[in-house]
Amino acid sequence: MTAPAFESLDARIDRYRPLVLKELRAIVGRDPAGLYAWMRYHMGWEDQLGEAELASPGKMLRSTAVLLAAELVGGNAHLVAVAGAAVDLVHNFSLLHDDIEDDSATRRGRSTVWTFAGVPQAINTGDGMYTLARLAMHRLTRAQVEDRLVVAAMAELDEACMRLVEGQYLDMRFEERDDVTLDEYVTMASGKTAAMFAAPFAIGALVGGANSDVVDAFREYGRHVGMAFQVLDDVLDCWGTARQLGKEPGGDLLARKKTYPVLAALEGARGAERDALAAAYASKPVAGGDYRTLATLVEQAGGRATAEAYVDEQVRLAEAAASRVGLDGAELGLLAEYLGTATGRR
Repeated sequence: MTAPAFESLDARIDRYRPLVLKELRAIVGRDPAGLYAWMRYHMGWEDQLGEAELASPGKMLRSTAVLLAAELVGGNAHLVAVAGAAVDLVHNFSLLHDDIEDDSATRRGRSTVWTFAGVPQAINTGDGMYTLARLAMHRLTRAQVEDRLVVAAMAELDEACMRLVEGQYLDMRFEERDDVTLDEYVTMASGKTAAMFAAPFAIGALVGGANSDVVDAFREYGRHVGMAFQVLDDVLDCWGTARQLGKEPGGDLLARKKTYPVLAALEGARGAERDALAAAYASKPVAGGDYRTLATLVEQAGGRATAEAYVDEQVRLAEAAASRVGLDGAELGLLAEYLGTATGRR
């Protein structure tokens, strides 16, 4: 049974979340061994001693995309929840590895897995989560999804994973270079972030039974949502609050990361203004330093305005893609709500 058209996105998220969490817990299991215990810790279900915790799972935007797209094309959220769980596992495995690659000691106010399990075991834990995600996708056959659609959905997820890895590779390479361009940044973010918004929408539409044109429109919608999400995150790191960002702002600036506002400022600034910004950004990062002076230089050089204009453009492109999905009225409004949630515009 599909959901009533008048059900709001927030109501759907509240309905989807327990379906996906139930599948996630079944996939990861209760094995007390370190490997699975570390997975449960990373997911926020247990502390380091294996005691249950009630960490908020958040909006679960990526798994929500799977179930929402499936329902909007006539599918059943209960039957495709396992695909949402697989997507969430892939997202979380990437975060676990990201913590290692960024040398991050905390995530969401908790110690990261590598800090107490060690880097080798943390890598292995992430690999295990990725493998469990692929195994979970096979379970779609039990939900009466046609084999050809399961294969197509798995290919969609695998392609997104490869794009994610390619994007992470570029992001790390950027740290070694001083000549990164905005076009290169867009390529990186399209893989590292946008691919894991595009694929969930495409997977949901696929297993929900949509035709290829509708699947393509959902994928494009998700890609633009993901790009808006990433560049907005860059903006908030410079000028947002801890509440908006979910962590203390300024981290990327202090680490001298090549974010969209910074690259836009460096490309747009001229003369002494650019020299001052380039010199400041080339200086050695200072742990616990004040990022606000650097943020001011970026804003004065036009980085903030250019980045915010890019977010606006991606929002418009997402809206255009949504209009090609074939929905109207309240159902189309759900995609507008999702876009607003992902970009903080609700």
